[in-house]
Amino acid sequence: MQRLARDRSPWRSRRWPWVLILGWVLSLGIAVGTRGARADDEPTVQAARLLERMTRALRTLDYQGTLVYLIDNRLETLYLTHRIAQGRVQERLVSLSGPVRTLDRERDRVTCLLPDAQPLSVARHAAPSRSATGPIDPVALAGRYHIEVRGAARVAGRDASVLMIRPRDQLRYGYQFYLDRATGLPLKSDLINAQGEAIEQLLFTSIDLGSETPSAAPAAAAQGSAARSAGAPETLPQSPPAPTRWRFDGRPPGFELAAHDLMEDGQGAAVEHFVFSDQLSSYSLFIEPGAADGLRGGTRIGAVHAAGGLVNGHQVTAVGEVPAATVAAAVAGLGWAADGAPP
Repeated sequence: MQRLARDRSPWRSRRWPWVLILGWVLSLGIAVGTRGARADDEPTVQAARLLERMTRALRTLDYQGTLVYLIDNRLETLYLTHRIAQGRVQERLVSLSGPVRTLDRERDRVTCLLPDAQPLSVARHAAPSRSATGPIDPVALAGRYHIEVRGAARVAGRDASVLMIRPRDQLRYGYQFYLDRATGLPLKSDLINAQGEAIEQLLFTSIDLGSETPSAAPAAAAQGSAARSAGAPETLPQSPPAPTRWRFDGRPPGFELAAHDLMEDGQGAAVEHFVFSDQLSSYSLFIEPGAADGLRGGTRIGAVHAAGGLVNGHQVTAVGEVPAATVAAAVAGLGWAADGAPP
């Protein structure tokens, strides 16, 4: 979805907003570690345990149910089927309102079926992720987010614990999760701004759990499937980054380079792809030669913002589920290192 091929760019097709819903569903979970949490910091430890339990549920539970997705005063009703087969996730998301639309995910590929259109298949690794760097340390996030357990609620007829992760600045979104008390599964998730206001919501109105207790999957299988589970953020390759002459000294504060790879657009031209993350929020930066028809200025689809412009004769596009100011700063802070110094 984020390859930004000239013939498939999400910023040139109004069919894409619904496709982004799947990315939202897939990014519900967060891989969390309690490392660094002080034993006497009970609120942080409690929050970390809830998030760990959520991640485990998303990796091991089979479930299906009806979802409601709300953004920009638009309401979509969806049906999600989630299965774990040999440690791998199989998912299908079907629209129940408007034209019939289907999204399937098998391993690391998402296939979209839209009315009167050819099926579109995209690699999962190219999509934006709420975390691109693996396990999250809640203590390390304290400078950028405020994390707290906010009591109890009831969603889809089930008791839930409410967990708030609120941003401390205007450069990132936060999240409020309603976690099923019996299983840890997220029954509702709100994307929130710095003022604590929900700008995007997704919730189950009914859900059927295949098992009320997450299965104890073998450690190796659990580790191998963590990046592919519904909502569990991808762990990007840890190989050394490819050489680049681009520098990011002016990037948004708190975001660090998490991954860099080379890809091709729809016409075979080379595109450099960078991912920057603060461990919870992330954005992608795409750089390609020329591209006279590329994005100029900013745009958005739902909560996903993009900004583009020309830098040193290259089309630069930043995109992610982050505020507009973040992607704008990512483009503005890009520089060219003539000596090829590492970023």
